[in-house]
Amino acid sequence: MRNIFSPIKKLINIEFVNKIDISDVTFSVFDTETTGLNYNNGDKIISVSGVKVQNFQIDTEGKLDEFCDPMIEITPENEQIHHISNRMVRGKPNIYDLETKFRGFFKRSVLVAHNVKFDCNFLISNLSHTKLESRIREAVKLDTVLFSAGVYPDLKSYELSALCDELNITHHDQLRHSSLGDSIITARLFIHLLKKSKVQNIKEILNISKFGQKVLLNKTINN
Repeated sequence: MRNIFSPIKKLINIEFVNKIDISDVTFSVFDTETTGLNYNNGDKIISVSGVKVQNFQIDTEGKLDEFCDPMIEITPENEQIHHISNRMVRGKPNIYDLETKFRGFFKRSVLVAHNVKFDCNFLISNLSHTKLESRIREAVKLDTVLFSAGVYPDLKSYELSALCDELNITHHDQLRHSSLGDSIITARLFIHLLKKSKVQNIKEILNISKFGQKVLLNKTINN
């Protein structure tokens, strides 16, 4: 496997990435589960998981799958969504204790998530003043919501399960709203989009995603 990135603490220059064939890029496809939706209002990460994708294949052997003790209560309402209870996270490492492990997983890769801004903002907020915070800020990040909208602009919904149903992507074998299950499903969706779009490099994905952003904006305005 080619080592195409210097340590990701430096911003990956898009002109450099554009020279690299998509099959040589390592993608870290990840997901977080949280105590709520508002990181600015004190909500915390309770699990982080991820898998690697390279050359259109998912590698689960080196997967990331960690619970974090948020040091605050998980409400019954949120537990109903992700099925993570206070008992499951109590006594687990706090997120700062896992920072080195997370940094090792994301190293030398492009970050991918379904609504990547949400997950990255939580990591940045919950891991402030760490090396990982700065590396996530600087990393190339791809959003499968925007990528999907760019490749399939006429769909009614870009919610993860709805997309997989529409595109015949297997997902019922994974637990939805678990960080590992959603990471695997997102990786399958991402590979589908890579093949369908026939992109050659990261810049092409970013251009399609920009178009996808316009698609979603137009749908919002028209609704």
